[in-house]
Amino acid sequence: MNIDKKKLTTSNLVESARAKKEKRDRKQTRYLYDEETQENQQLLDVCRQYWESLQDFRDRRKRNRKYYRGEQWKDKISNPDYDANDSNSEEYITEEQYIINQGKVPLKQNIIRQLVRNFIGQYRQNPSKSMVVARDRNETWIVDMLNNALGYAHDLNRTKRLDARLLEEFSMSGFLGQKITYDWWDEKRREDVKIVNKNPAMMFFNTDVADPRLLDLNLIGEIYDMELDDIIVVFSQKKSDEEKIREWYGYDKSDLKAIYEGDGLSADRIDYLDFLLPNEPHKCRVIEVWEKRTEWRVKAWDKLSGKMDVVEYSIKEIDLMNQKRIREFALEGIPESEVPLIQAWEEKVKFWHVKYLTPEGYVLYESRSVYEHRSHPYVIALYPLLDGEVWGFVEDMIDQQRYINRLITLIDFIMGSSAKGVLMIPEESIPENMTPQDFATEWTRYNGVIVYKSKPGVSPPQQLSTNSSAVGAQELLSLQMKLIQEISGISNAVQGQTPKSGTPSSLYAQQSQNSMTNMADFMETFNEFKEIREMKVLQIIQQFYPKNRHVSISSETYDDDKAAVYNPDAVADLDFDVTVVQGVDTPVYRQLMDDTLMELLRGQMISLEMFLQNTSLPYAQNLLDSIRKEKDRMQQGQIPDGLLQQYAQLQGSPKEGGQQQQGQPAQRQLMDRLLMNAS
Repeated sequence: MNIDKKKLTTSNLVESARAKKEKRDRKQTRYLYDEETQENQQLLDVCRQYWESLQDFRDRRKRNRKYYRGEQWKDKISNPDYDANDSNSEEYITEEQYIINQGKVPLKQNIIRQLVRNFIGQYRQNPSKSMVVARDRNETWIVDMLNNALGYAHDLNRTKRLDARLLEEFSMSGFLGQKITYDWWDEKRREDVKIVNKNPAMMFFNTDVADPRLLDLNLIGEIYDMELDDIIVVFSQKKSDEEKIREWYGYDKSDLKAIYEGDGLSADRIDYLDFLLPNEPHKCRVIEVWEKRTEWRVKAWDKLSGKMDVVEYSIKEIDLMNQKRIREFALEGIPESEVPLIQAWEEKVKFWHVKYLTPEGYVLYESRSVYEHRSHPYVIALYPLLDGEVWGFVEDMIDQQRYINRLITLIDFIMGSSAKGVLMIPEESIPENMTPQDFATEWTRYNGVIVYKSKPGVSPPQQLSTNSSAVGAQELLSLQMKLIQEISGISNAVQGQTPKSGTPSSLYAQQSQNSMTNMADFMETFNEFKEIREMKVLQIIQQFYPKNRHVSISSETYDDDKAAVYNPDAVADLDFDVTVVQGVDTPVYRQLMDDTLMELLRGQMISLEMFLQNTSLPYAQNLLDSIRKEKDRMQQGQIPDGLLQQYAQLQGSPKEGGQQQQGQPAQRQLMDRLLMNAS
C-alpha cells in the first residue's frame, strides 16, 4: 500500500491534536484564585504529613553530614552526674562535654571526609559521558545533533559541578534529586533548559514508595522561601495581581530584611525548618505540589501510524476522521475494508497536576503538566530503598569512625597519665640553702650544678621514666583503619598510596579494581539516575526548541554540518528512536581511542578526515578545517604549481613491497605522509 502519510491530515492524532491540547491547557491553567481554599488546605495537610514522616530520614542525614563535616562528638548521651534537684544540671549532654568533664581532650581523626573526597575525586578523574544511541543506524546525523544539543545543555548548566555535589549528597543520605525545567536565565537573557540540584530536606513525596524505579510515586513537591517581590514577578499577570499577592501574605515584608540570627554559611536554615513558616522574617513560603490525578479520557490506536495514545478528540470527532480517511483512500483506489482506521475508546487515565500554594491555601498557579513527557519535572532516586529504608554509605562507616576516635583519645589519655621523667628526690638530699623547687630547676638547667653533702643510707636523686602501656590499643586502631577501608571499598590502592616494595604493577591495578567492587552498585545507581535525567533533558529540548537552533560545541566535529543546528522536525519521535547510555570519558580511554585510530590510519583503512573527526587531539579541528578549505580550492582549480608537483610525485610513489597506491586522492596521500612522520 503506497500511501503518502503526509497528505493525510488525520494520520497522526498526536500532532493534529497539539493545537487543541494547548487550548485546553490554557483553559485549565489558573493564576491567583482562592475559591478552593478548604480543598487546598487538605492537600497541604497531606503534604505536611509526608514531610514530617521524613523527619527520621532528615535526622540521620543531619548526623551523617556532621560526621562528614568533622563534628563527631555531638551525639547526646545520658549525663551520669545528672541531679534532678539541680535546675542547672542537664539530663543529656554531648559526648564531647562528657569527655571534657573526665579531664580528657575529645580527639578525632576524620577518616570519613578523606574517603568521600577520594570517592568524588575518582569520579572527577574518571567521568562518564552521556551519549544518544539511535536504534536506526541510518539516522547518524540525528544522533550527532542530539548529542550536540545534550552537550550544549550540560555546558550551559555546568553539570560536572552539579553532579559532583550531587554525588556528595548521595554519599551522605542515599538521595539523588534534580529538577529539569525550561526557565529564564538572567545572565543569558533567554529561556533555556535549566537543571537544579534539590535538597532532600526541602522536599516531600508519598513515603509508601517501594519500587526502586519509583513507578509508584504519586505525589511530590518542595517548599520555597522567596522574597515577596520575586513572588510577584513570577506569578502576577497584571498590575492588579500584585495587590492580591501582597494582601494574601499580609503585608510588605521587604522592610524586615535582616541578617539571619543563626550562624552565617551554616546549616541552621536547613536543620530548623518548618513546613509552613519561613525561618527568615523577610521571606514568604511557597509550596509546590505535583499530584497524580485520574480522569476519563479518549484513547486511540491509529493503525496507519501504529501509535496508541491519549488524544484530545471525542469519539464522535474520531468517527468523522475515519470517514474522511475512507474518502481519501478511495481516491487512491483502496476499498473501505482495507483502510487502516482509528480505533478509539474511553479509559480512566492518570495525569500529573501542579499547584503553587501559599500556607493559607491560596493558589498562585495551577495547571495540568505542561510537559509533553506528561510527568513532573523532578528526577529522583532513593538508595537502596530496602523495605522503604534509605541511607548513604557514610552511615555504614560511622561506627568505625567512632571507635577510631575512642582509641585515639584512649591512647592520648594513657600517654598523658604515664610517668615521664619524674624526679625522685630524698628530702635529706636537698641542701639546706635550696628549696625543692630550686633543686628541680637546677636539675633541669643546662650545665646545672648541685652541691650537697651525701649522707649514709640516703639514696641519691634519680629520674623515673616508664613506657606507656596502651593495652593493644595500637593494634585495635590498625584493625579499625583496615575495616573502614574494606567497608567503604576505598583501599590504599584506590587512594593512590605507594605500594609495598616489590609489588607488581598488574597486581596493584587489580587490587584497585577489586576494591571498587563494593562501590559498583552505588555508582551504577548514580549512572542510571543520570540516564533518566538525560532523557528528560532531551524531552524538554524536543518540546521547547520549536525552531532551528545553533547548538554546536567547539570540541565536537561531525560528518554532517546539519548536526551543528538542532532541527525539531527530525526528532519528532524521540522516545522511539533513541536511548541514552553512559560512555567512558577518561584520559586513558581517549588515548586508547587515539592509538586505535592512528593504527587504522596507518593501515589506510580510514581517511585523514575520518581520523580528525573522531580523535581527541587538540589540533584536530584546526587541521580538519584547513584540509576542507584546501579541498574546496582543489575543486575550484585553485591549486599552486608546487603542490601539484608534490601530488603527482606522491600519486606515483610505491607502497612498501613495491605495490602502487591505487584510487587514493593525492591530498590524502600527502596529509597521511605528513601525519605519519609527525607521529
